[in-house]
Amino acid sequence: MKKLFYSIILMAVGISGCELDNFEPPKSVLTGRLVFDGKPVGIRQGISVLQLFQPGFETVTPINVNVKQDGSFASTLFDGNYKLIRISGNGPWEANTDTINVVVKGATSFDVAVRPYFTISDATFTLAADVLNATCRVTNVVTGRQVERISIIMGRTTIVDDPTKLAPTPVDPLSTKPGAGLDLSQPITLSQDLTVPLLANSPYLYARIALKVVGVPELLYSDVYPVKR
Repeated sequence: MKKLFYSIILMAVGISGCELDNFEPPKSVLTGRLVFDGKPVGIRQGISVLQLFQPGFETVTPINVNVKQDGSFASTLFDGNYKLIRISGNGPWEANTDTINVVVKGATSFDVAVRPYFTISDATFTLAADVLNATCRVTNVVTGRQVERISIIMGRTTIVDDPTKLAPTPVDPLSTKPGAGLDLSQPITLSQDLTVPLLANSPYLYARIALKVVGVPELLYSDVYPVKR
């Protein structure tokens, strides 16, 4: 009798295991961008700024959405209705805790609007001998905010951000007086000496313009520019 009892248990476990093996994984891909006025917003890759919730379950566990440095994101999900939130305080933009309803059915594209304190546009880079020059336009979107610093940052990979940079612009006139000497009605001009330690012996580098707002931990960024010497 005991042998029969154990056999029934093993058969039940085996059937349950087969059901688990046959469980269909999520296949629908939600893609999109963080945008302002229809243009992507550059951030530091890896920060948590978006979460998805699927209501209707006893335990609602948030799904963290992986956002790349160019503001694009992708998440593989089951078809269904989701609620998306912008995590307050984690991005270089105004806090907005409004819930966004997203319906996922197959391949779904959905852009998420944010309102950054400033924008960086028309960024251009030119290499002259061992100096990298850059220009851009900076626009103040949210009144009452000041630029703490703006500089060229450099890295050895396509993932470039302020915490992992190899070198910033050596002289930063905004570090002591935020906003001093920054005329936003004119293009901003920056330069980086490539003969400084860590950069001198690197034939391949990558650069971005990074802008820090006073009182805001996360920075805004331009696109990445490859530097080949």
